[in-house]
Amino acid sequence: MTTLGVDGCRGGWLGISHNSKSMDWQLATSLGALLSSTRASRIFIDIPIGLSTTGHRECDTAARRKLGRGFSSSVFTPPARASLGAQNYPDANTLNRTHSGKGLSKQSYYLFPKIREADEWLQASVGSPLQVREAHPEVAFMAINGAPLQHKKKTVAGFNERLELLARLDVQVAQLADNILATTRRREIAADDVLDACCLALMPLAGRLRTLPAQPTRDACGLAMEICYFD
Repeated sequence: MTTLGVDGCRGGWLGISHNSKSMDWQLATSLGALLSSTRASRIFIDIPIGLSTTGHRECDTAARRKLGRGFSSSVFTPPARASLGAQNYPDANTLNRTHSGKGLSKQSYYLFPKIREADEWLQASVGSPLQVREAHPEVAFMAINGAPLQHKKKTVAGFNERLELLARLDVQVAQLADNILATTRRREIAADDVLDACCLALMPLAGRLRTLPAQPTRDACGLAMEICYFD
């Protein structure tokens, strides 16, 4: 069974595919291009899938609770669905405050293009045989480790800590990460983008599929609001 881990990056979308025989990677300018070329039977992506009318999602609350102090800030609150149509930050902030009672972070707004792209692809692909589900790398890393990690992923120590975790699942990952970083520019793919996509591709080797929350709800468009991980 081939798994595709997908992470948004400055250069577009990074996809890491993994099966029992090989690991490979692809950088695509659009999510549609990446997904149309995959033969993966399951796909995990680090982008919000399913947007509530208020912005609040139980899966995000559960993920922060699971990560605990020090790492919970890596889970940002997605926008309320109505905010996604805004064309600038002030309008998005106003719309989000109207629908959720809270302002919108700049971090969330900067992800609007990627969130829109994924949302539009998912809604246009209802009935597609591709199984695309949301995951959060830091939740996945913690589940693989069985305990909180020691370092933040953007530090050298954090990168090495996570790479060593993934190498326990498949030794191919170190060489693959080296190849990606050697053949691309950091303004296209950051080092932590490589870690995140690799993690989502390899995490099924860690155990059994679980979701946050255990019984996910769906948004008004029928998309599941869940965060998948394996332990």
